[in-house]
Amino acid sequence: MGSFFKNKIGRYLAPAVYGMCAALLVACGGGGGSAGNTSFGGGAGNGSGSGTGSTPTAGKITLVLADAAGAPSTLVTGSNALIVKATVTNGTGVPVKNTVVTFAIEGDLAVLSPASGTALTDDSGVAQVSVKSAGKGSGATNVSAKAIVGGTTEVTGKTAFSIGAAATATPIAMDFVSAVPNDKSIVIKGAGGNGRTEVALLTFRVVDASGSGVANVPVRFTTQTSSPVTLASSFGTTDSNGNVTVAVSSGTQPTTVTVLATVQGTSISKISDTVTVTTGQPVQTAFSLAAEKFFVEGMNFDNVTNKITALLADSNGGAVADGTQVVFTTDGGAIVGDRGASCLTVKGECSVTWRSQNPRPASGLVTVTAIATNATGVLSASRSFIMSSSFASIRVISPAVVPAADGSSVSFDFGSSCAPVSMVVEISDDLSNPAPEGTTVAAANPTNATVTVAPDAVRYDGRSLVGGSGGTRHTVSVTPTGCTGTGTQKTGAFDLSTKTPLQVPSYLRVKFTYMGS
Repeated sequence: MGSFFKNKIGRYLAPAVYGMCAALLVACGGGGGSAGNTSFGGGAGNGSGSGTGSTPTAGKITLVLADAAGAPSTLVTGSNALIVKATVTNGTGVPVKNTVVTFAIEGDLAVLSPASGTALTDDSGVAQVSVKSAGKGSGATNVSAKAIVGGTTEVTGKTAFSIGAAATATPIAMDFVSAVPNDKSIVIKGAGGNGRTEVALLTFRVVDASGSGVANVPVRFTTQTSSPVTLASSFGTTDSNGNVTVAVSSGTQPTTVTVLATVQGTSISKISDTVTVTTGQPVQTAFSLAAEKFFVEGMNFDNVTNKITALLADSNGGAVADGTQVVFTTDGGAIVGDRGASCLTVKGECSVTWRSQNPRPASGLVTVTAIATNATGVLSASRSFIMSSSFASIRVISPAVVPAADGSSVSFDFGSSCAPVSMVVEISDDLSNPAPEGTTVAAANPTNATVTVAPDAVRYDGRSLVGGSGGTRHTVSVTPTGCTGTGTQKTGAFDLSTKTPLQVPSYLRVKFTYMGS
């Protein structure tokens, strides 16, 4: 009998004891295996030695969307809200109650109620809020929720929903949404190109009472101009967001145009912003070239610059479209532009820089030519200016003077007169061209005289320039000091001097005699 019970007990206890021993060996690192890694509340743990296992996560949060009747839905329509239910569970799937859940909406198409976006889980681990349209139109976005499980671990969830009009929504208004291009300006037919378009895209939106877009609404388009423009279509249908777009193509004449969009069969309508049809291709009669300076000190110095500007317009006098290319050539010096020897127009003009360098025309006259094209041919405009020498020549035109043998001075006689003498002098360079623009003219070191000079600098006077045009003229007023017209002869003198913008000086000594006591 004892043997019987002993055998029975042994049969039942042996596996249990063996299992306990095996567990102890594993926990102690015995049996040749390594210790398992177990994670609670943080995710799956990976054991080694005896296999790979996993432990439950710390918890999770699940989001469900439903309409007011409790039916599953992902659409917010008008004033009808969606209910957002967040179920929070721990790692073993048990609901977590009395936990704050924080909800958030991406973007501004929808708002939460309550506005704080927070709710407390009930005994079933459920917290809920509602989502309503913000009245800013249709679209799609996400609602997210987060909560703390186990006091330390944050769990999150997110799901998407849309905002729009119900299938049975009634249009009550129309909005003008946008125009492409953004500046609402297109060019006349045939003038399109890089950076220019002959087509404007106008988008309207049909909305319901909540401001949500209404889909599948027929819309009719008409233009509000007497000039020829073309609508791609007279009718359109709103998309799922309530938007409908119409293309407007330019005609052959500049004009302004608006498009009237009307919901078919109703009085609901909207006028677009004004689209301007402007600027055509450049024409020869409206192609000009301007130079910043006309006497440039470049004959003796390299890298002296002059700004050259091309001005272009179409046959109607409108500045050509931005991005019209102009190419420049020159017979002296070099052209430097943003695109080599060319530039692209902005508001009908663009500029390059001319710089002094070889070649240098012997006459000093430089001609810059600008070239552009239109649909029928090549256009050109030219402007000439002087590449002046830095070495000035000072010549007295009146009164009659006697030059010194070495040419370093001139002299004249007041005789018995004490009236101021107005000397007229011509300033030119050593090529008989005007001295560089900005060259100063002054009287220095006067003796027994008061001397003034006008104008006191070389400036362009607006006349056309040709090679060998001579210099600029200046009036030098000389009043002798202590003049009586009788008595003994006295002498006086002053230096008539010039200095170029690059500080190269030239001088002429002027001497005179007069009668004084």
